[in-house]
Amino acid sequence: MNRSVGVLGMTLCACIMLTGCWDVKTISDYNFVTALGIDYSEGKYKIYTELMDFGSISNQDEGGDGGGERATVWVGKSEGETLFAAINELYKTGQQSLYWDHLMAIVLSERVLQKDINRFIDSIPRFPQIRYNSWIFGTHESIDELFKHSTFFNFSPISNLLHNPVVLHKQLSVIAPIRLNKVLANEGEPGETDLIPTLSIDKKDWEDNDKPQPVLFMNGAFALNNGKAQHSFTEKQLNGVKWIQPQMKRAVIPVVRNHKTIGMVTLFNPKKKIHIAVEGGKPVFTMDLKFTGIIEEMLDDSPVDIIREKAEMGIRNEVLNTFKSGIAKHVDLFGLEQTLYRNKNKEWKKLSASGIGGERMLTEDSLKKVNVQVNILHSGMNDMAPH
Repeated sequence: MNRSVGVLGMTLCACIMLTGCWDVKTISDYNFVTALGIDYSEGKYKIYTELMDFGSISNQDEGGDGGGERATVWVGKSEGETLFAAINELYKTGQQSLYWDHLMAIVLSERVLQKDINRFIDSIPRFPQIRYNSWIFGTHESIDELFKHSTFFNFSPISNLLHNPVVLHKQLSVIAPIRLNKVLANEGEPGETDLIPTLSIDKKDWEDNDKPQPVLFMNGAFALNNGKAQHSFTEKQLNGVKWIQPQMKRAVIPVVRNHKTIGMVTLFNPKKKIHIAVEGGKPVFTMDLKFTGIIEEMLDDSPVDIIREKAEMGIRNEVLNTFKSGIAKHVDLFGLEQTLYRNKNKEWKKLSASGIGGERMLTEDSLKKVNVQVNILHSGMNDMAPH
């Protein structure tokens, strides 16, 4: 009797263990999608998926020898009359299950951004595996070429600008990266402009054994408003944006005197206040900007007061020039209408009701004054004289 009970018990245990292992899947059972590209051409949506070898990620993250070669990147392509149809077409040739939980970046072509992106971006949040914290980029380049050059050196294939733009932004703030959840949250917000960074391919700055190594970089942004990005701007045109963004971690300004650069100042800890008034039936804005600065480089013996003054002037000019670049294309790059909507809603409603809204809300004179204050902590040397 006891023997029978024992045998039965062992049999039950074996069955439990077997059923617990039957449906186990390993990392090799999936194709992991780490980036999604979307284009629109000839009435069809074209998608590009970047697949990573997570085995190489593990090896390189643990200090394994990458052999000095770039990690392997696979690019899948398909098309369909809708975004979801294009994704399902890709499933037919995927060989294994496509796994979307590790999607880290979404790249939109210029053609897509110039359409009403709300029509198709609605499909992305409905897809349960895609997370809202994916980074959003735009591009004028071929998306499949971008994905092929997304890796760098023999590092982990997700240690790069496409998958982790915050690292570079902390070292040098130029154009702030933006996530999908912010784009979705700002949908339909009056006067809200999202700057979608543009990715391009640099083919001259890096070499490996005298062979050019193409890498990705951000060279501007699309201005997204009400679901459309009719205009794009170069990095130079957007120089002033970083000075008003709270995401700015570290930025530099050349100190120019008599049309000659005499030094460089690093700035951080930005603080911003915007004051609003209505003059002549239109809103006018005064902007107060404060920064902490460090003199990084000096090429002459200019006193610290001159350095501070020239740095403040340089920031002010960049802000005003960027604002004018936006107004020339009827784009509110600083989101001033959104500031009016949030802080003086009654005035915003009156102006909108009177027909002064949208493109007519702002002119070059709307940004009346930009006050800049830079607090220089130290020169980084024992004295201000160059050596």
